[in-house]
Amino acid sequence: MRQLLLVVTSLLAGFAGGLLGVRVALTHRPPQPDQLVRARSFELVDQAGQPISYWGVDHNGDAVLAFGSHWPSSPGKGPRSDHSAPNLRDLNGQRAAIGVIDDDPFLRLRGADGKTRIRMYLSDYAKPILLMEDKSGPRISLGIEQSDMPGPNDDDWALDFGPDSRARIGTYTEKAAGQTYVRGIFSVKEQRLKYPYEQK
Repeated sequence: MRQLLLVVTSLLAGFAGGLLGVRVALTHRPPQPDQLVRARSFELVDQAGQPISYWGVDHNGDAVLAFGSHWPSSPGKGPRSDHSAPNLRDLNGQRAAIGVIDDDPFLRLRGADGKTRIRMYLSDYAKPILLMEDKSGPRISLGIEQSDMPGPNDDDWALDFGPDSRARIGTYTEKAAGQTYVRGIFSVKEQRLKYPYEQK
């Protein structure tokens, strides 16, 4: 009987010790991060509390990850004294943005003057276009050349130097005897054009 009592006591002590160990382990276990975070928008702010990045839907209804101005006016002088919070939901307040317009992805970079310098996007038929610009407007275009009525059969590709196609190199397609062929093209305009030019 005494041996049975010792066995039962040992079992109960072991059971109680196990429960206590599990309780201690659960108490000291680090909190688990949420698997899903849902929000309508996110903002990243600087030390002054001014927004420098925005992730959400902008005023045009486009889903964007946008960045605003956050540079000193000159090296070594610290933050600009005239620093005002840009409206990163507005196209004009975005220095850099990547996102989706309708179903089409895009990348846009702006200079300090607020004018676009680089645009990269897909046409309505998922064909890529890269535009590089200066203060006067587009200077280099690389990619598909869309016709006046863009469609899936736009098969002309070119590297075009503006303004007004001063020089270009590329390929275009032509149909003959029921076949489609690709031909190359290279052209240079020698006439001078006053710069900066006025966009039409």
